[in-house]
Amino acid sequence: MNYYPFHIGDYRSATMHLSNAEDLAYRRALDWYYDTEQPLPLDTQWAARRLRVEARDLDTVLQDFFVRTGEGWVHERCGQEIAQFQQMLAKNRANGAKGGRPRKAVETAPQPVGWPPVGAGVAAATQPQGNQEPRTRNQEPEHPLAPDGAVAGGTPPKTPAAAPRYAAHPAHPAHPAHPSGRADPADLPAPHALPRPTGDNSHPLAGTVCQLMKRLGVGLVNPGNAKLNALLNAGVGVGQFEDAAHKALAAGKSFSYALGIVEREEREARALGALLQKPRLAAQPVNRQEALEARNRAVGDAWLQKMQARMEGAGHAR
Repeated sequence: MNYYPFHIGDYRSATMHLSNAEDLAYRRALDWYYDTEQPLPLDTQWAARRLRVEARDLDTVLQDFFVRTGEGWVHERCGQEIAQFQQMLAKNRANGAKGGRPRKAVETAPQPVGWPPVGAGVAAATQPQGNQEPRTRNQEPEHPLAPDGAVAGGTPPKTPAAAPRYAAHPAHPAHPAHPSGRADPADLPAPHALPRPTGDNSHPLAGTVCQLMKRLGVGLVNPGNAKLNALLNAGVGVGQFEDAAHKALAAGKSFSYALGIVEREEREARALGALLQKPRLAAQPVNRQEALEARNRAVGDAWLQKMQARMEGAGHAR
């Protein structure tokens, strides 16, 4: 036997008193019994060497669970399992000699007396019926056209206008193209107010951004993330996502934290761009990249001043 059922509950309840060495000897003795399908040898010293256990541990197990006979040490439960296994093998051999397992008889309900057999009328009902009236109106229009193209006897039927495939979002109407070829930051919707993108709004650079972040070490990236696609559709560049990824890694955060950094920077850049706009420069386009660089310089200067103040305070403390 290359397989035998092992009942954990029965084994545990019967072997609670065994030591670890005795439990090992018992398990290996069972494996040998099922593998050879024969009783264990009477020479316990020889058997212990084959099982790689101590002879005294094997003797204890044999005295507790086996019966000594002239053929060897017999185990009642093992004998029952082996007998059932051999019966199953004999049955399978017999079925194989007959061409396989016999099919089960299909039980059918008795047919009521006086009723037609089931399915008798199905064939007649499903047979194609001949066309009893050769005249057809398939090629005749319901409204014959007059010579001038109008419907005779009335007004022509109105054809419903085809609905647009993608309706514009009511809160964010389409913006005209900017003369510089780039979208005006003042006209772009705020990232947090963008509609949740669907498959049609997915940006082609979403996968590129996720691959870049993943190579940098950012986990839990998702190219279908709604905020990621909204930011890309709003005009955020791949470089800005890379900077946010480095900041998220420095803080020990993941993908969503990096997207939050980009969204916050976009809001701050738009706010700064609105402040930099003046009435006399209203006709001039605002360079979004310059506004972002100015904001970054302001943040860097503030951080440098903070670090200098901290270093000066440490020097005074000394």
